[in-house]
Amino acid sequence: MNRVRNLRAKPIRCLCVPIVTLLLLACGDARKAPLSGVLITIDTTNKAALGLYGNQPVISPHLDALAEESLVYENARSVAPLTLPSHASMLTGLYPIRHTVRDNGFHPLPASARTLAERAQEGGFQTAAFVAAIVLAAPFGLNQGFDRYEAPHAGEHNAEPYMREHRAEVMTRAALEWVRQRDRSRPLFLWVHFFDPHAPYKAAPAFLDRVAPHTPEGIAPYLAEVAQADAAIGELLEGLRDQGILDESLLAVVADHGESLMRHGEPTHSVFIYDTTMRVPFLLRYPDGYRAGERSDEPVSVVDLFPTFSSAMNLGEPGNDVDGLDLFEQVVPPDRGVYFESYSGFLSYGWSPLTGWADRRGTYLHGARPQLYLPDDRRQAVNRIDSQPELAREHRSQISRLADRLRLPPSSRTLDTEFAGDLLSLGYVGGAQDGGELPHPLQVEQYPDPSEHLDELLVFYHAASQAAMGHHDEAIAILEGLLETVPDNVLAAEVLARILVAQGRFQEIVDLLQPRLSPGAERRSGLSMLAGALERTDRTQAALDLHLRGLALWPDDRKFLKGAIRTLRRLGREPEAQQLEQRLQEIRE
Repeated sequence: MNRVRNLRAKPIRCLCVPIVTLLLLACGDARKAPLSGVLITIDTTNKAALGLYGNQPVISPHLDALAEESLVYENARSVAPLTLPSHASMLTGLYPIRHTVRDNGFHPLPASARTLAERAQEGGFQTAAFVAAIVLAAPFGLNQGFDRYEAPHAGEHNAEPYMREHRAEVMTRAALEWVRQRDRSRPLFLWVHFFDPHAPYKAAPAFLDRVAPHTPEGIAPYLAEVAQADAAIGELLEGLRDQGILDESLLAVVADHGESLMRHGEPTHSVFIYDTTMRVPFLLRYPDGYRAGERSDEPVSVVDLFPTFSSAMNLGEPGNDVDGLDLFEQVVPPDRGVYFESYSGFLSYGWSPLTGWADRRGTYLHGARPQLYLPDDRRQAVNRIDSQPELAREHRSQISRLADRLRLPPSSRTLDTEFAGDLLSLGYVGGAQDGGELPHPLQVEQYPDPSEHLDELLVFYHAASQAAMGHHDEAIAILEGLLETVPDNVLAAEVLARILVAQGRFQEIVDLLQPRLSPGAERRSGLSMLAGALERTDRTQAALDLHLRGLALWPDDRKFLKGAIRTLRRLGREPEAQQLEQRLQEIRE
């Protein structure tokens, strides 16, 4: 049953008003000033992890309390099980297939994208973002339109050196400091991102002690991270309330994606697009208490945040070009469907991309092995593709229509190899190559089915997790064993090389990468590591050749430029080095 209140039955709060005011109310333009906007995003948070969606109340008491003041969507989806594409959709109103950010660390958001922050900035809003992980750092393009954009930097380490992230309490403290110093005469758009629930799970002992007695042992570390994020969100909400911001803002709290926790065989997230990672918590809190405490089973998506905030903040109509729907005091059409995808398996392993379409009738997943699940199959255990062919055809046609829509021009920005290397060291499967032309979402049957490579994926995830936590010897042993079994897993070779760089084992890096990075099969991070290893083993001319090869593929990559300059000088070719120095200076400017 659709638990949506009939908007036409909404009572008029005061009958003693001029008819002009009533007409303005009917048009939705009665506010004397635009609302402010506050967006809180929680990384890697399952809907089922929170008390407000049925879990133990010790996990998320602050979000549970917020739910009593909010409209809670129970059928909300992300667009991808990946941090960067999902947040790009929130801020642009476009699905990944249209904004072109398909994985973490491959391409930044194109400068041609029209972000919510840019619209707000042009409308006179103060804009600020406080993001907790390097995967959302400024070079990836989401800083467009923000007066202040605070994020970890490449090579930056905090007190826990295995992760380039800021803990939840740090994000809350930074955001509230900005809020207290803001210009109170102007509205604001504030985005705060919390990364804590992302693996590796290492919550403060107090949260693990609180959560462990109430949860299964295997997922207690993950839920403790969720609880840690919830505590910081509670502090943030209290500060926003004290500053009067909640009284004048539309507040949205949403996760970018969930965590598989071995359901459907995936330990974390990135490759698969089952409900375990795609269904997310989604709360909207209105300052006037509109529909506070209500639950809606309307199909919504994180892509709806752009038009919803645009409406609430009086930024004008977003236009027909966006994919999201305006949820601001609106009912979602009953036949609405939403798109989602993961190209991560294709970009990192050459497996089939996965795309999907979901509506009230079912969830269709397209890949090398198409799947269809009906709403009563909550675990998505029974594939109904053979018994419901017409529904599958209808969902495929929706994906096809979306794929035919105009996309943003490819980004002209390039990412320095240092960012790709940092993402690789964290275990992100992206960040290593540029990807090139991607297959059409419905023309993927020729690629291997990811589910047939679960054993390989599990081993790689385990190794990447060990590396991210600094357990290098364990990671090396696991990766060497994996490469004996699957020698063409170039990503595993690059993660292994990244560890060997830190240990100064440069000849081993040459032996590992040289046969795997032949012309036409270059990957940016691997090529850079191989060039550096050749330098460190006194093969300067060979290193220069690779730096120049890298520049031919990625002309503005500063790391290849610096390497070429360095090796040219070692070879006594100063005029050529000076030419590249000039080019490097132009890029820096």
